[in-house]
Amino acid sequence: MTQLDVKGEVFAPNHPDFDRMVLGAMFNQVDPGRRPALMVRPKQVEDIIRTVLFAREQGLRISICSGGHSWSANHLRPGSILLDMSYFDAYEIDRDQMIARAGPAIGGSVLLTKLMGQGLFFPAGHCKGVCIGGYLLQGGFAWHGRKLGMACESVLGLDIVTADGRLVHASATENPDLYWAARGAGGGFFGIVVRFHLRIYPRPRYGGMLVHGFSMKHLEHVFHWAHEVGPEVPNTVEFQLLASQRAMNLFGPGIEAVAAIFADTKEELADAQAFMRKSPVKNKAFIRTGYWNMPISLMYRFAMSHYPEKHHWGVDNMWTHASAESLIPHLRKIADTMPPPPTHMLWLNWHPPVRQSSMAFSVEDNIYIALYGGWKHAADTPRYGNWARDRMQEMAHLSTGIQLADEGLHKRTDRFLSDAHYQKMDGIRLQRDPGQLFHEWHSRPV
Repeated sequence: MTQLDVKGEVFAPNHPDFDRMVLGAMFNQVDPGRRPALMVRPKQVEDIIRTVLFAREQGLRISICSGGHSWSANHLRPGSILLDMSYFDAYEIDRDQMIARAGPAIGGSVLLTKLMGQGLFFPAGHCKGVCIGGYLLQGGFAWHGRKLGMACESVLGLDIVTADGRLVHASATENPDLYWAARGAGGGFFGIVVRFHLRIYPRPRYGGMLVHGFSMKHLEHVFHWAHEVGPEVPNTVEFQLLASQRAMNLFGPGIEAVAAIFADTKEELADAQAFMRKSPVKNKAFIRTGYWNMPISLMYRFAMSHYPEKHHWGVDNMWTHASAESLIPHLRKIADTMPPPPTHMLWLNWHPPVRQSSMAFSVEDNIYIALYGGWKHAADTPRYGNWARDRMQEMAHLSTGIQLADEGLHKRTDRFLSDAHYQKMDGIRLQRDPGQLFHEWHSRPV
C-alpha cells in the first residue's frame, strides 16, 4: 500500500499500538471484532483531504470518530480508513453574534461549561465525554432541549470535507442539501465535518433538579402516573424515570423520577415543579427532594453516575405513543430481568412540538424508552449482551421508531427517518457520494 503523507498520526495494523488506539476510540468496552485497514488522526484539514483522496485511490472507504460514544461502534468498519478527529477540538465564542464555532471533537460538556461561565448556553448532551460531532449529526437530545429544540436545530452551518476531497461550507443558503442531511443523518452522513457554527443562547437563570425515589414494587403506579402526566409537563422540564437494581446508586431496586429544570423566571420555575409537587404517587416515594439549583457540573455528575467508564454496554431504544396498559407488562418484565448495575432503563416524557426546521431528523414520539445493559467483565457479555435487544424486540409492535443516539442497529433494525426522508437522503447521497466512500448505518429498514 502506498504511504499516506499527513502531518497527523497514522496507525497501520502492523503498528504495535494499532489495537490499543483503535479500541481506545470507543467508550463501550465490547470489542466488535471489526478493525479498519488504517487509522489516521489528522491535525489539519489538509490531512483530511489527503486521506480522502488516498482512500479513493486505494479502493478504501472512510469512517469517522469524534468521541467514540457510538454504542454500536458504528465507526469501526473493515476495509476502511478510520479518521479519529480528536485533534479537532478548538472552539471560539462570538458574544456579539451569539455564535460559537467549534470542532467536532470538543466535548459538549466542555463547551457548555465554558459558555455558562460567560452567561451563555447551548443545548449540549447529558453525558461528559460525548463530543459534538456525532451528537449533532444524529440530532442531539440536550439539556433544555424540550424548549430549545434538537441541538442540530441550533447548527447554523458546517464546514465539511466532501467525498471528492473539497472543503465546503453548508448552511440554509449554501449547499443546503448537505446542511439538511447533516442535521439527522448520524453515522450515515457522507462527509467529514471539521467545524460547526452554532447558535448560542443566554444562560437560563435557574437550572437544577427535583427527584422522587420509589421502590420497584410501585412500578405500575409510577409509570401510569408518568404516562398520564406527560402532556402537562412544561417544556422547561425534562421529565424522566430511571429504573435500576440500585436506585440513586444507594438503595435497592427502584425508580428515580427526575425533573431536570431550566427556567428564566421564578414563575417558570414554580410552574415547572408543580406536576411533581401535585403527584398522586408522591407519598409512595421513599425519598423526595425539593428543587435544588445546581451547577451544570453537578448535573453532569448525576448523569454520569449511570454511565461509568470502562464498562461493556448493550443498548437499544424505541419511541412510542402506546397506552400505559400496553407498555407496563413489558416494563415489568424489563425490571424483573434487569442485570445488575449500572444496567438501567430510561423513560423520557418527550411530547415533541411540530418541528419547523428543514432537516433529516424526523422520527420522535411522546415517550422514549431506552435500555442500557452495562457490565464490567468481558466474560459476562454472553450473559448480558443481548438483554436490551431482546426486551426491545418483544416491544417492537409498540414502537414507532428509534433515535440514533442509542442505536443498536448492528443487532436490531428499526426506522430512524421518515420514509420520505430516507428517499431524500438516498438521493443526496447518490449525488454527493456516488462511489460510496462513506458507510451508511449498520442497518436500515427495507
